[in-house]
Amino acid sequence: MRTKLRVVFGLMAVAVLVLTTTTLSAQHTYKFRDSLGTYKVVFTPADPNAEFKASPTKPLAPRTHELRFGLAWGATDYYGTPAFTNYIANRSEELHYSGESHWVTFAADYGYWTNEWFSIGGSLSWTTGFARHYSSLTHDYLGSTRYQLIAIMPEVRFAWLRHGMVQLYSSAALGLGIEMRPGWHTRYLTDFYPAFDFKPIGISIGRKWFGFVELGYGSRGIINVGFGHRINPKQR
Repeated sequence: MRTKLRVVFGLMAVAVLVLTTTTLSAQHTYKFRDSLGTYKVVFTPADPNAEFKASPTKPLAPRTHELRFGLAWGATDYYGTPAFTNYIANRSEELHYSGESHWVTFAADYGYWTNEWFSIGGSLSWTTGFARHYSSLTHDYLGSTRYQLIAIMPEVRFAWLRHGMVQLYSSAALGLGIEMRPGWHTRYLTDFYPAFDFKPIGISIGRKWFGFVELGYGSRGIINVGFGHRINPKQR
């Protein structure tokens, strides 16, 4: 019994000695011998980046930078209504009719995950739409009208389910919108308005590279799909 106690105290003394010395740069091996045999103890320096290693059960680690690129449909306009209706009007005084309008939105987001469930960052979206106009008398093509909307918004994201490569989340953003539209006496008029975006549900699948789909309302559309890339400088 005393022999075992000596071995235990000896191991504890060696451990304290190793941990209180200068920075460890390699493994240290110690051997102990008693009446029962020889014991080999190996001390390995702690990995300072261990806490940042990705968990196999979580899609990302804390302190992760995230870039997203999306294509959206149904982004809101100056009045806060979805920009997919045929409301673009011709500025010409000639009798005319308009064809179907076409809208598309491109969005880019940056986020910093302070922990595995909360991200803060920003969003930049560009929405453009155009409609062709035709003469009501001759049906000749008269020209087209184009609108452009730009939204710059701070954004927060909450990941409320995280399992494996799957993340379910909600996001909210509020910022500045810029509308550029044709004017009567100038080529374009510029107006400013409050831009917003709320996505009550979104899903991303993947870790370092991932795809995502979001449903909601605002400057990034009713439906927003795309891909993203995550960077964690602390991970190896």
